[in-house]
Amino acid sequence: MSAASPLGAPAHPPGRAPEGTEPLRGEIQSRTIPNLLHDLAARRATGVLTVAGRTVRKLVEFRVGRVQFATSNDRDDRFNQILLKAGVVPVKQVLRALEIALATRDRLGEVMVRSKIMTPADIDKWVRVQVREILISLFERTTGSWTFAPGPVPAESISLDLPGDVLVIEGLRRIGSWARIYEEVGGLNAEYLATSRADEISAPLPLLPGEKRLLEMCRTPTALGEMCEASDMGDFHVCRSVWGLLIVGALMKS
Repeated sequence: MSAASPLGAPAHPPGRAPEGTEPLRGEIQSRTIPNLLHDLAARRATGVLTVAGRTVRKLVEFRVGRVQFATSNDRDDRFNQILLKAGVVPVKQVLRALEIALATRDRLGEVMVRSKIMTPADIDKWVRVQVREILISLFERTTGSWTFAPGPVPAESISLDLPGDVLVIEGLRRIGSWARIYEEVGGLNAEYLATSRADEISAPLPLLPGEKRLLEMCRTPTALGEMCEASDMGDFHVCRSVWGLLIVGALMKS
């Protein structure tokens, strides 16, 4: 059985988003973000998820359960930071483009294209990287609050159209907290079994070869300790992968 849904039991037919309802909200704990993203995907939800801390707010746009776009007020998520960290544009050119953008109130990307620092294709590529990094950073959150407001979302010029469970698998790979992982998978004697929908669920996911082998091992009930001994992924990665497969419904505790 998968972990409890942050949204509670659905009050509408499975596969349909709650339309015309009041915003849903809750507090963020260790398991909240991965389960919440999976739940919104499973419900084919359309609306805006807001994840907030004391000073940082990040917004995620969903359309029919697929992630379209994300924004953040965290200065470390800004477009210029992404470019500088990746070494794409020299700092001198970034700072000059920022000066122009502030003076003209244009977007930084527009200034860079106009100044021939980057091409439109470059901007598209790195905005997608920026949005994906904002999304992945959500998995670090273990405190704060979340709100989901159902309703139409604006059409973006750049859209990821990313399946929610793909984000769950990719985001969990960035979690480095053993305490969080072990809390979810239990002791080494905990047994896992592939669900009846494991093949259907796992087919579109970006699973690593070792993760696919874990699913094969669990065609019959298999203890976590057995998986760790049999896998060449390393125990930490095995346990983290089991957590992800549990969230998306490919594995269940037997």
